[in-house]
Amino acid sequence: MSCSTGGGALRCAANVRCCAHRYNGFLAVVLALVVASGGCRVFRKHKISDASITAARQLSLQGIDAQQRGQWDRAETLFAAAILKCPNDERARCGYAESLWHRGASPEAIRHMEEAVRLSGSDPERVVRLGQMYLARGDLAKAARLAEQAIAINGQLAAAWALRGDVLQVQGNGGEALASYHRALSYEQLLPDVQLAIAEIYNQENRPQRALATLQSLAASYSPGPAPPRVLLREGLVLRALARHQDSARVLAEAAQQPNPPAELLCELTRSQVLAGDIEAARQSAAFAVGAYPQHLGCLALAQELGMSQRAVTTASAANPMLR
Repeated sequence: MSCSTGGGALRCAANVRCCAHRYNGFLAVVLALVVASGGCRVFRKHKISDASITAARQLSLQGIDAQQRGQWDRAETLFAAAILKCPNDERARCGYAESLWHRGASPEAIRHMEEAVRLSGSDPERVVRLGQMYLARGDLAKAARLAEQAIAINGQLAAAWALRGDVLQVQGNGGEALASYHRALSYEQLLPDVQLAIAEIYNQENRPQRALATLQSLAASYSPGPAPPRVLLREGLVLRALARHQDSARVLAEAAQQPNPPAELLCELTRSQVLAGDIEAARQSAAFAVGAYPQHLGCLALAQELGMSQRAVTTASAANPMLR
């Protein structure tokens, strides 16, 4: 069949997509049968050739590259093919688990990550990743057990202490969570998620100065570039809690200059500008927020609070250089 022009090309593209879906489905069925019938034990009856091992490694490397490029469907196919070539390839199992996790197939992802842990001989980093998956699924008991297991294997693994802290924080044990987080930072100084969690605990304990110091230290670590919006947002909120409204507005405005600022950030910027007494800047920020997120109820409510009609919002939005 010719695919060079017109409808032939469209039919060819459709056939390629169809074949790709069928191939992925076939791989999934085969892997399911492998797991159901005993996983790698099925393949241990026959020696895996060196060529198969080499091919699996090459497929895994291609899968890792696809993940890094954001090509998750392709990565899943490559890792599935690698597992069929060599079922006891730890890297292929781990990569396949991550691909499944990315598309929301969490039960299957956990099963393959468990196999990756087994094949790795309980490598502590694999153990931690499995624990993170269980934590995301709300299974605190298994997540806690895996955190302790990883710490027992490698007591200097920052990610293991961070996982322990995450579990404790969800359980409402802020004091012990804080201790675990600081232990993680003693082994690895730059851990943004951990530092944000520490700042949140300080906020909950009504210790805003400590929260601010933590956030400012984290923001400074990104120098000479700007800190991510999520870091600046938290810093701006803490500054506002300390009644430092102008500083809060300045930090949040810096975050809003970055590409695609989230609606929450724009709303908080508007509020801080109002508290700082800069009503004109607040109206411009509200107009920008409504222009960027016309269906966001919080943005619309702020514009109304500032007495802005729909016409005023449209006019201010058109004049706002951030929307151009």
